Amino acid sequence: MTRAPIAVIAALCLASPALAQPAHPRVGVIVDLAANVSDERATELGSALADALQRELDVDAIGGADVARRLPPAGVPDECVAEPRCVAELAARLDASELLFLAIVQVGTTVQVDATWASVATGQVVARPRVELPADARAGEVFAAAAKRLLPDAAPREAIVTTAPVVVGPSRHLTRGTWIAGGLGIAALAAGTGFGLSARGTYDRCERDPDTCDAGTRSGITTRARVADAMFIGAIAGIATAAILYLRSDRESAPAKAQAWRVAPTRHGAMAEFRVEF
Repeated sequence: MTRAPIAVIAALCLASPALAQPAHPRVGVIVDLAANVSDERATELGSALADALQRELDVDAIGGADVARRLPPAGVPDECVAEPRCVAELAARLDASELLFLAIVQVGTTVQVDATWASVATGQVVARPRVELPADARAGEVFAAAAKRLLPDAAPREAIVTTAPVVVGPSRHLTRGTWIAGGLGIAALAAGTGFGLSARGTYDRCERDPDTCDAGTRSGITTRARVADAMFIGAIAGIATAAILYLRSDRESAPAKAQAWRVAPTRHGAMAEFRVEF
């Protein structure tokens, strides 16, 4: 009677994905040593490394000021990484299952970051490859490239990518008739503007000095004004015709370019990226 419920519970545990799969590892990034680097800079690098780890790998990471305020008031004890009890105490303060102890040293214009990984569950301690930050390098990009080397057992973070459905619509284009009508309309507009300015200039001159304008000059003003009006009417007709030809120039329906959204989590939220192909 007592074994049946236990067997049922065990079967449910094995069948449930939520119970069978472990939670994401939580990694605490601790600056253990900083030489020739200010405390503010060291804190910034710890935060940048935690962000890069969480962005690139399937882990939860904490670093920077979030870690500094949870450490013991006296700081990290010497040789803490070699003492399982000290590692466990720091991990409990950070609610972490793994720790990365950082030794940050600036040599010339290059910042060298030596990391030592410690596992709370197994007590394993492993030195990781050195990461170098040249003076002109961006810490986030360098740490992102080194994330897999620092935590080789962590799975890569799978970005959330959403692609919009393919939209089918008209594909309008400029036909030969559209080019001709549009060109004639623009030419007529330019010519009408020229005749209009010429007529206006002559008219203003005659108004200022009537003695210089004879009957022929005044007749020419009227002629140029009428030509300008005709040209403007032609320009409107040409441009309108070009617009109509363009709107009626649908080719066979073609798929529109795809749109994609990419969302990558960070320690303080998420980073979104929107892409459109055109």
